[in-house]
Amino acid sequence: MNSNNDKNTNSPTTIVILGSGFAAIEALKKLQKHYNNINDNIDIKIISKDNFLLFTPMLPEVFSGMIEPRHIVTPVRSFCNKRVGEEQFFHGNVQDINFEKKIVTVKYAIGRYYQPISYEQKEFKFDYLVIALGNETNFFGNRTIEKNCFTMKTINDAFVLRNHIINILEQASTEYYSTNVADAADNGRSDLIKQLLTFVVVGGGFSGIETVGELSHFVNDSIKSYYKNINPNDVKIVLVNAGDSILTEVDEDLGEYAKNVLEKKEGIEFKMNRMAKSVTRNKLELDNSEYISTYTIIWTAGVTPDELIKKLDCEHDKKGNIKTKDTLELPNLSDIYAIGDCASTINPCSGKPYPPTAQHAIKQGQLAAQNIINNIEGKKPKRIRYKTRGTMATIGKRVGVAKIFGFKFKGLIAWMLWRSFYLSKLPMLKKKLRVLGDWSTELVFHSDISMIKGYVEESHDKDIKEKKKNNNNNDNIVNDNKRKIEYDKSEIKTS
Repeated sequence: MNSNNDKNTNSPTTIVILGSGFAAIEALKKLQKHYNNINDNIDIKIISKDNFLLFTPMLPEVFSGMIEPRHIVTPVRSFCNKRVGEEQFFHGNVQDINFEKKIVTVKYAIGRYYQPISYEQKEFKFDYLVIALGNETNFFGNRTIEKNCFTMKTINDAFVLRNHIINILEQASTEYYSTNVADAADNGRSDLIKQLLTFVVVGGGFSGIETVGELSHFVNDSIKSYYKNINPNDVKIVLVNAGDSILTEVDEDLGEYAKNVLEKKEGIEFKMNRMAKSVTRNKLELDNSEYISTYTIIWTAGVTPDELIKKLDCEHDKKGNIKTKDTLELPNLSDIYAIGDCASTINPCSGKPYPPTAQHAIKQGQLAAQNIINNIEGKKPKRIRYKTRGTMATIGKRVGVAKIFGFKFKGLIAWMLWRSFYLSKLPMLKKKLRVLGDWSTELVFHSDISMIKGYVEESHDKDIKEKKKNNNNNDNIVNDNKRKIEYDKSEIKTS
């Protein structure tokens, strides 16, 4: 039955999509394609805190400088229909969802991006709602980890991590120059050098393994090309994993192959069945009381829904994700769908929730859109029956692992399959060509080590300069006062 039969036929049916990830964009594209710009009774809106789709599988290649950041982000507006006089995309943070009144409240800033003058709120009424708000990094309530670790979740994370690694190499290079001959003769380096050149990645899933492989390539290639005074043997890269195997999403033997390649070819040290207990700015403590002295700890050990998702008045799984029916609708809440990383939808083949990967998000976005279309047209909803086509991961320079339709691949061929598949999934032709150009350039030239500071980093530098200036002014005032006191004393003595 059409749930909008009682709706005033003169007013348009409003479909609101929350988010700008793979699931949200696929839902938007399918809805627009079906209504093909000519149905005035359908109003489609998309709301997100980001105005772009981030192609997350290639994020590790951004921090290494292999791919330009703009080449893996696509404006949401480029997916929207160009209908004159109608706004489809709204940039803001979702603050509340009222299921009973069918209203979404959105907060947005006025003024500068990082220093807004004020905040405004806007309410959006909906007939159908698609929740695709993704997830965020899970620190498991450990404030020391949240405060002192780098993450690999956003494009800003990649920028910050890249600048940090280059800065660390610059510091290590300077420290080598200041190391005296006696230390070198003793076949040792200062503790500071060892600390600077130790890099730790926590998490043995897709993100962790691809990050550690790209990190190893970037650091070693940069030292070879630009920091020739740094001894490559002093570089230590450690991966900490809570389980006894890595890449469990792919296959046990492929995970073991990946581990062997990273150990032997890349020289990466593994600490298996270990968990991070606490983190400071220069030290990681494991659950067995072992310490690793380092200035670089990258956290990739889990994701969790944001607080808004957890607080919604609906059914959740034990992780806080929104439970859905096999039609992707929320139980007891008609016309409301949850898809992508924030949804918990059971795979009928395995009996387990679908994993938070791009291929599943894409299929869920398409199915949610189709079921909204079916509902509007009075047709029966479709049920999800998607089987995982395969999983892939890169594990270093021109090496990968893949399991596709039950067939296993490893080495160069798996790496080529990974690149071919994800290149085909980039949303626009110009993005495909630019990434292909980046990859081609990387085959010929070395990594770039230019540090491009972001707004926050530059503001931090300005704050330091301002404090220093104020301190100097205060010192000058103190010195002037001292000179005045000494002058007064000498005048008294003279008189």
